[in-house]
Amino acid sequence: MVKKSLLSAYFLAFFLCSPGYSSEYRQNLIQEIEDTFAQDILSSSEVSRKRKFYLKYPNKFEAGPAKLFLFHTNPEKTLKTILGEGNSYKIPEKYNLELIKALKNTFKRYAYEWLNSNLKTSLRLKKISLIDEKRAILVVERNLKIVPDLDLKLFIYKTNYGWKVYDFGFWEFRYSKMKRRLYLRYIRKNDYEGLIGYLEQKNYKFFKKIKF
Repeated sequence: MVKKSLLSAYFLAFFLCSPGYSSEYRQNLIQEIEDTFAQDILSSSEVSRKRKFYLKYPNKFEAGPAKLFLFHTNPEKTLKTILGEGNSYKIPEKYNLELIKALKNTFKRYAYEWLNSNLKTSLRLKKISLIDEKRAILVVERNLKIVPDLDLKLFIYKTNYGWKVYDFGFWEFRYSKMKRRLYLRYIRKNDYEGLIGYLEQKNYKFFKKIKF
């Protein structure tokens, strides 16, 4: 079994790194990723320009940039990355679905917190680093003068529904690692309802102030 996995890994590495066809294949993958996230990146400038409009009409933000942002995320994969595969499989299906929903609402809150931040920033795709044919890292440059060289890293993978973001961070800090201890504190006590309640309480307090 181990030998078979090693052979698969070697074949994949050869396929992605060898000259000729693989070079074209890599370029096609990079172009596919760039096309997938081009609209998201362009929308950051739109939000900066139309911030007052979106603050006045949050339903327009909901149907536009926020919807686009959520479409390219995968909370289920994020949850597994935070907890680890082993811990994730132990969660009863009912609570697993509720945790995924709560995490999706958390991502939605992050989009609105960005809208409310009044940070005049736009994004630019700086680099795409392929890990393999199903995983890559997007390096996104933010034109924040107050915090120079703070590039955002988006960790993405390819699903049956296209490329999705499942983790993100700056430098060596990743969202999944920063949240792991908190989540596991509940999971190890089988307190799934406690974790769901913790996440949704923060979301509820935030969104009750927004009039859609």
